[in-house]
Amino acid sequence: MTKSSFEFDDEIDRFYSCLEVGVTVHNSQNGDIYYANDYAEDVYGYAKDKLDTIDIIDVSSDSPSKSEFIKRIQAAAQGQSQQFEWQIQRPSGEIQWIEMRLSQLSVEDQSYVIAVTRDIDDYKMKLRHFHLLNRIVRHNFRNKLQIVSGRFTQIDDQYDDNQIFDQIRRAIGELVNLTSWANRLTSLDAEEKNRDRINIRTMLEEEVEKYKNRYPEINWTLDSESVYINANPLLQRAFHELIDNAVKHNSHENLDITVSASENIADQQIDVQIIDTGQPIPDIEITPLLGGDEPDQLKHGENVGLWEVQTIINQHQGILRLKENNPERKIIELTLPLADPQ
Repeated sequence: MTKSSFEFDDEIDRFYSCLEVGVTVHNSQNGDIYYANDYAEDVYGYAKDKLDTIDIIDVSSDSPSKSEFIKRIQAAAQGQSQQFEWQIQRPSGEIQWIEMRLSQLSVEDQSYVIAVTRDIDDYKMKLRHFHLLNRIVRHNFRNKLQIVSGRFTQIDDQYDDNQIFDQIRRAIGELVNLTSWANRLTSLDAEEKNRDRINIRTMLEEEVEKYKNRYPEINWTLDSESVYINANPLLQRAFHELIDNAVKHNSHENLDITVSASENIADQQIDVQIIDTGQPIPDIEITPLLGGDEPDQLKHGENVGLWEVQTIINQHQGILRLKENNPERKIIELTLPLADPQ
């Protein structure tokens, strides 16, 4: 990209630099950045002089594509304001959600596009919590209570049938477990800020050893480098949930489970993979592994764990992916930002 001679006068520059939103000015045809205020540095993680030289689509972790972004730029230049959300990758390797609004801008008879950008990571996390807790209350609690209510209506006629009482006890137990899930989810925000520098290998070793001792018939492989992340205790819970799923949802005969972690220096990230040779994950349970925000596809409301994992990984500015899902093997990959070197 070639730098433009575009600049605001000092008064306008001071005004935009005081705003707590990112403001960038773009070429109306190809999206090149001509101006960035101070807050844009915080949003994107690049210094202003660096923002002037990068292709903004290069910082996108998934969407929009270059052609989609240019279409939005050109539409905004023609007076059709644009508003959308997308994920960017900061130089630190962190993944975060932003909201961008594009509008037409004319300066000295020249056409530009001005972009106002907000960090919406906290909003996306709170929205995820709301959807999940709403799902639990609206669907899961109701279903379990209907079972309890229905079985109690039969007690008068079949009071000596132990099977009915066993079903009631199981339903009540599941309600208690769901209450525990709700309490854990509402505690996510409180725990997420307490972060320490942690060796991923240590966390994975601890989880693998627990399961290796309990299930020695499974073929276990741990292949991890010593790589560090700034994390809170919730990250250990995410690893536990993914390994636990591989153990509990597959026959242990000839089951191989590999847990690996490697450093991706180019992207300043850590790639963690949970690989098993068990059965594919059913389509109805895949949604949280594809980045969905609305947990309406939970099978009978039981698989809340994957939604919790997705939330924890998002809180650590990472991405959860299902890389393979076939009868030969499953690969679930977590991409997390590296801690700064010490």
